[in-house]
Amino acid sequence: MVNLYSFIKHGDAFRKLQVNELLFVEYTCMQEETKFGIWSDSNYFAFVSSGKKMWKSIYHDYEAEQGDILFIKKGANLTHQFFDDEFCAIFFFIPDDFIKSFLKKNPHFLNTTQKDLSSQDAVLRVQADDLLNNYYRSISSYLALTEQPNEQLLTLKFEELLLSIFTNVNHQQLNDYFISLCQDQDYHMSRVMEENFGYNLKIEDYAQLCHMSLTKFKKAFKAYYKTTPAVWLKQRKLDLAMHRLLNSALPINQLSFECGFEDPSHFIRVFKQKHKVTPLQYRKQHLNTNKIG
Repeated sequence: MVNLYSFIKHGDAFRKLQVNELLFVEYTCMQEETKFGIWSDSNYFAFVSSGKKMWKSIYHDYEAEQGDILFIKKGANLTHQFFDDEFCAIFFFIPDDFIKSFLKKNPHFLNTTQKDLSSQDAVLRVQADDLLNNYYRSISSYLALTEQPNEQLLTLKFEELLLSIFTNVNHQQLNDYFISLCQDQDYHMSRVMEENFGYNLKIEDYAQLCHMSLTKFKKAFKAYYKTTPAVWLKQRKLDLAMHRLLNSALPINQLSFECGFEDPSHFIRVFKQKHKVTPLQYRKQHLNTNKIG
C-alpha cells in the first residue's frame, strides 16, 4: 500500500504548502487503476472540488463529490476512482501531535464527557457550512500564490480549522475523535488496530500509526491482546473474509484484496490451513446446506 502522506510530502507532483508536519495540498488524482490501497500516518480532511472518489473503510463505503468534505483518520483505506470527471480536492493533513498540542493550549474543549468511539468508523462525513466553505476558498487562494506564505500564518490557518470544528455542535463526532487522541497508549493502539486490521499493512506500519518503535509496539500489543500482532491480524482477517464469503458474491480475487491478504493464493492457503477446504468449496458447502435446510 502507498503511504499517501509520505508520497505527497516528499514528491513534487502537486501544489502544496507545508510547515513542519502540517500540509495543505491541491490533489489531482492521476492513478490509472480504479481500485487502489492507500494509507497515511497523518489524519486528513478532503475538500472535494471536482469529480468523484470513494473511500472504503473495512465496513462502509464513502462516495465524495464536488462540495463534499470527508475526514479520514490516519490509517488505511481502499479507494475507488470514477473517471467521468477528473478528481480534484484539497487535502489538509493534520497529525495527532498538532491536535493534542492545540487541545493543550485550549483545555476548555476537553471539558466534556468522553464518548465511546467503538462504533465510530475510520472515515467521517463532515457537514459543510459557511465557515468551512470560506476556509476552503482561503486555502485555495494561498495555494495559487507564487511564494509560500509565512510559516506562522500557515500554522494559524490549521488552528483556525480546528477552532471552526470545535465551536460547531454539528461536528461533535469529529470533536470526540480529536479529544480521544489524548487518551492512553492502550486505548490509542486498540482503536488503530480495530479500524485497520483488514488491510495489507506491515507490522512496522501499525507501529508507526501507534507512534511506537517496533519493539515497543510488539511488547504493548502482547500485554494488551495476550498474543502477537501477526497471529491476531491473521485471525481477524480470516473472520472478516469468512463473513464476506458467506454474505456476498465477491470473487475470491476481490475478496482477498478487500480483506488485506497479500494475494489470492495467500488467502486460499491460510483459509485452507484453518478450514481444511478452499474458500470456494466452503462457500458452496454453505450454500448447499442452506438449500437443504
